[in-house]
Amino acid sequence: MQRLRGSDAYAIYSDTPTSPFITLKAAIYRPTDEKDHPDREAIKGFITRAIAKVGPARAGLGIIRVPLDLHHPVWVQLPDFRADDHIHEAVLPSPGGKAQLCDFLSDLVAKPLDMSRPLWEIWVVDGLEGGRTAIVFKVHHALVDGKTLARLIEQAHSDGKGVSSEQPEAIPGKEPLPGKSRLISDALIDLAKSYTVELPHYYRYLQRARRHAAAVRESGGNLVKPFSAPFTLLNVARASSTRIYRYESISLPDFKILARQFDCTINTLVIGVCSEALRRYLQELDALPSESLITAMPVGDPSATRLEQLLGSGIHNNNLAVAILPLYQNITDFGQRLRAIKDASKAAIDHVLHEEGRRFDNYLDFLPGTAIRAMNAAIIRRQKKKLKPHANLVISNVPGPRKTLYALDGRLQMEELLSVGNLMDNGHLNITVWSYVDKLCFSFLFRKDALPDPDNLVTHLHNVVAELQHARAN
Repeated sequence: MQRLRGSDAYAIYSDTPTSPFITLKAAIYRPTDEKDHPDREAIKGFITRAIAKVGPARAGLGIIRVPLDLHHPVWVQLPDFRADDHIHEAVLPSPGGKAQLCDFLSDLVAKPLDMSRPLWEIWVVDGLEGGRTAIVFKVHHALVDGKTLARLIEQAHSDGKGVSSEQPEAIPGKEPLPGKSRLISDALIDLAKSYTVELPHYYRYLQRARRHAAAVRESGGNLVKPFSAPFTLLNVARASSTRIYRYESISLPDFKILARQFDCTINTLVIGVCSEALRRYLQELDALPSESLITAMPVGDPSATRLEQLLGSGIHNNNLAVAILPLYQNITDFGQRLRAIKDASKAAIDHVLHEEGRRFDNYLDFLPGTAIRAMNAAIIRRQKKKLKPHANLVISNVPGPRKTLYALDGRLQMEELLSVGNLMDNGHLNITVWSYVDKLCFSFLFRKDALPDPDNLVTHLHNVVAELQHARAN
C-alpha cells in the first residue's frame, strides 16, 4: 500500500461524471500478410502476454480513498484482479472508416472508468476497412501520463519479427485491503510526517531552487500571468458528458521540412498551425477575441525524480508540469507569429524548469483532497461568471515510437497511433498531437454541443498545413 503523489491524486479529485480524467491511445494495425488475419482470441492473447511482460505491477493497482479525503488515496494491489476482465471487444459499423472509428472513440472517452477496479480497459475493435484492427487503451491519468504510456506501448511490441527484449516488472506481494480505521490512522500519521519532516526539507529545497530563478526574471516579459486568458466560447460553462473526437494525420517528414524553413522546432510549428486554425474558426463565427488566446501545454518535469527522493514517494505516475503560453492569433503574419510563439514557448518552459519546487503542482503533495476539490469548484464558479479563465484550451505534443511496431510475432504491423487527451469541466477543447514513425497525428476532443460546427476547426488545420506546404513548393 502506497500513498498517491499529489499530481496523481489531483487526477482522482478532478474526475467527475461529466469529465472523466482519462486518456485513450488507439493503435491501428494491418496484417503483414493479406491472407493472414489473426482472430480476436489471438489478439487478446497478445494483449494478455504484453501486460504480463511490461506492466503486471501497474495493471493490478486500484485506489482506495481516505474517509473525508483527509489525505490522498492509497494504491493497493487488488486481490481479485484478472487482466481478462479488462479486455473488451467491439465491431465498427460498416464501412468501418475514419468516421465510424471517431464515433466509437467519442463514445468510449466519455464514459467514466469503474473507480472500484484497476483504472484501465483495453478494447479490441474489428470491422475497420481494409481488414484492419484497432487496439484501444483507455487509462485513467492517475495511473499513467502520456510519455509513460508511449514507452509501455513500445515495450509491449517488437520492432521487427521478434519480440521486445524489455524485462518484466516485478509484481509486489499482495496484502489485505485496508479498513476505514487503518486508512484514517495512516492518513493522520502521514500528514504529521508531511508537515513536520517532509515540508521543512522541502522548504530548504525551495530556498536552494531560488538561486536558479534569474532566467525566469530575464524572460518574465514573455510570461503569461495566471487567469489572464480572454473569456471566449471555448470557456462558456456547459456540463455535458458527451464528446466529439476527430483526428488529422499528416506527413512528419514534410512537417519537419516546414519547421526547418521557419527556423523553429516541431513543437513551435504545432502550436503555430493550431493557432492559425483557431483564428480562422473563431473568425468565421465572429467570436475572435482581440486579446491572444492562451493555451495550457503539458511538459515533462525533470525535477520529479529529485522531489520523489525528497518526499520518499515510491509510485509517481504523472511527471508533468503545465506551461502557459499565448497563441498570438492577433499577429496576422504567420512567420512573425511563429517567432513570437517560439520566444513565448521558451520563456514558459524556462519558467517551469526554473520554478521547480515552487509551482502549484509541487504543493499538491501537501494539500488535502478537500482543498483541491474546493479549488476546482472555485474555477467553475469563475467560468459561470465569465471571468478570465486560466487558459482557453489544452495543446500537448508527445513524441511517439520512431520505429515501426509489430504484434503477434510480426503478423500485425501498427500503421497509426492515435492519442486522445481529456477534458476537465472548465474546458471544451483539447488538441493532442502524437508522432509515430513518419506520421504526425492531430487529435481533437470537443465537448459535444459546446462549440458550433467543430469539424470546421479540423478542416481549417488541414488547410493551414496544405497551404504552408504549397507555399514551400512554390
